[in-house]
Amino acid sequence: MIEGLLGQVDTIWALLGALGVLALLDSTSFGTLLIPVWLLMSSGRLRAGRVLIYLGVVAGSYALIGLVLLASLLAFGEELIDGLADLQQRPVVLLAQVALAAGLIGYSFRLDPLSEAGRQRKRRREEARGSAGRVRRFRERAVGEGAQGGLGPLMGLGLAAVGLEIATLLPYLAGIGLVAAADPGVPIAPVMILFYCAVMILPALVLLTARVFAHRALERPLRRLEAFLSRHASGTVALILFLVGLWLGLNALGGLQDAGWNVPLV
Repeated sequence: MIEGLLGQVDTIWALLGALGVLALLDSTSFGTLLIPVWLLMSSGRLRAGRVLIYLGVVAGSYALIGLVLLASLLAFGEELIDGLADLQQRPVVLLAQVALAAGLIGYSFRLDPLSEAGRQRKRRREEARGSAGRVRRFRERAVGEGAQGGLGPLMGLGLAAVGLEIATLLPYLAGIGLVAAADPGVPIAPVMILFYCAVMILPALVLLTARVFAHRALERPLRRLEAFLSRHASGTVALILFLVGLWLGLNALGGLQDAGWNVPLV
């Protein structure tokens, strides 16, 4: 009996190690790292609680998705995995993914046009709408000093980031699969999902701590980075949208090609 308990403990520690590695891979995504870094670059006194709310929305959404998937896997096992894999490879789903990818890429070019003529048209649109600098102003309202409200848009930003990343949850799905295969029972299995989500936002929390407690030491580089990001805020968001759209599009085109469709990947 004692040997069995020791074996279970060893299995749990090994599983936690594997989950930690997978979670750190997930921590480098745009929703768990790039957007938090962008929020941390707000000028003036940072309201750390606002960034924590964003990270809480992201981690909480991932945790909810993970717990639902884990419960489904434990209830239905490989039938659910096979069903999800079959659904993901259906042409109608892949075509919808291609359409989403095209929309993201198209919008990224609208945010940051490549040609000078396109940039001039964008400036005229922003001047007509009074929307110049809206990305920077959104960030200042959300996390900057003296910001009032802003929690709704901030929470919406977190949910949107999770929604865009659903198709790229491969490390997370692998981690959920490992927990389901080991089936350590309640409450250990749900705690492992929560552990994964906590590790996933850990790098952003470390950066937030440094931003709050070492602001004097970081003030000059942060100011320079802030000036750069303020000049290129739309370009940064556009690049993120473009890369996400490119990944989704290539993934979907690869699936269509595997299904026998004659589609180019380049």
